[in-house]
This record gives sequence, structure tokens and C-alpha cells, in this order.
Amino acid sequence: MKQRYIPITVIVAILAALAVAGGAMPEQAQVVPARTVMDNNGGRVIFSHRIHADEYGFECADCHHDDIGQERPVSCGSCHPKAFDETFRSEHFKAFSSEDACLRCHDDVPGETLAEEDRPDTGNIPLRADAFHAQCMDCHEENGGPYGAESCYQCHAR
Repeated sequence: MKQRYIPITVIVAILAALAVAGGAMPEQAQVVPARTVMDNNGGRVIFSHRIHADEYGFECADCHHDDIGQERPVSCGSCHPKAFDETFRSEHFKAFSSEDACLRCHDDVPGETLAEEDRPDTGNIPLRADAFHAQCMDCHEENGGPYGAESCYQCHAR
């Protein structure tokens, strides 16, 4: 009777060892994220980083600004919000790992409070939808991707 429990015990021990080993290994960071989901009024867009990088040959810096003091690109909404409202003003700095990124928009690294005259001219920084449309549509037009008013639903889900 005890003999039949040996294979079960061995299998359970192996599975437990594999689980412990898998949990102890550091997580591998993806070089290029597989995809990003962007919710918006025009319908959700599922953007495939991997296809644009691997199949079309684009580099991160082709779309993301590469001169903002970040080791890795940040979310587009970190610089291009849905609106330049109080939530954005009080929260956006959390997306950046270095104060060097502040200098992309600010003349100096902001302190606790920022006088109105020291704030960047948000009229010259596109909101998220405008930045996406300019970046994506210009690239699609130049490189033969879906482009024009009739192609919206090739990217936007209905």
C-alpha cells in the first residue's frame, strides 16, 4: 500500500521544487512590450509594439522622445495628458525616474510650488489625442499604413 504513494510523492516534490525555483528567479524585463491598450473616445486602440519594432523595424525613439532623461520610454500620457488639469499637474512627475526629464518642458527642475509664469506653455504641448494622431497618422501616411478618414476602424475598435 505504501509503495503506490512513492511516485505521487516524487511528482509532488518535483513540482514543488520547480515552483520554488521559478519563484526565486528574477523576472526578465521585456525589451519591447508586446502591446499597449489605449482607451479613448474614438474606440480602444490596441497598439502592437512588437509588430512595429520587429516586423517594421522601428526603434523606440522613432515614436518616443529619447531625450527626456529616461532609461526606458515612459507612457505617452506622462507628457501628453488627456487634459492639462490639476490631476495631471500634481501627478505627472511620478512617471519620471530622473529630474532631467523635467527639463524637457520646464526651464528648471520645479520645486514644491510652481509660479504660473514658470509653468511651461501647454499650448505648445499636444494633448494625448493630438500627439497620437500626429505621430501615428503622419507615420502611416509616410510608410503606407492605414491612413485617412476611412481607415479609423483599422486601429480603433468600435
